[in-house]
Amino acid sequence: MAKEIQYNTKHHEALIAYLKTIPGQHVTINDICAHFTGGTQKMGVATIYRQMERLVQEGLVQKYIIDEKSSACFEYIGDNSSAEKNCFHCKCEGCGKLIHLACEEIEHMQSHFLKDHNFTLDTTRTVFYGLCADCRNGGNA
Repeated sequence: MAKEIQYNTKHHEALIAYLKTIPGQHVTINDICAHFTGGTQKMGVATIYRQMERLVQEGLVQKYIIDEKSSACFEYIGDNSSAEKNCFHCKCEGCGKLIHLACEEIEHMQSHFLKDHNFTLDTTRTVFYGLCADCRNGGNA
């Protein structure tokens, strides 16, 4: 079977350009739609879904599915395929905010799980639940 040829369309390039402006941030399809709705270049929802899945397959974007209640979120990692290796998340049970977490202490815990328990964490799905500062201080709780 012949390998499918992928072309870099204007939508593909526009998505990459947008994602490069927000490195290390998570965005949902709705966030991306809002960006392109307000801009000069229009892009339909189906096109965004299709292009984001393509970017995931190409290894330029990491897709995170936190739970069945939340929308998938995406992070541009570019050519840095190791970026997702130590990515953890905190999800606020009060407001639903998703916090991207890179922490050496948690990396030590990940090493401990592997060394002492022969268990590898899937960091793309590792989520810690609790309350963000705003909710703890009465802002959203």
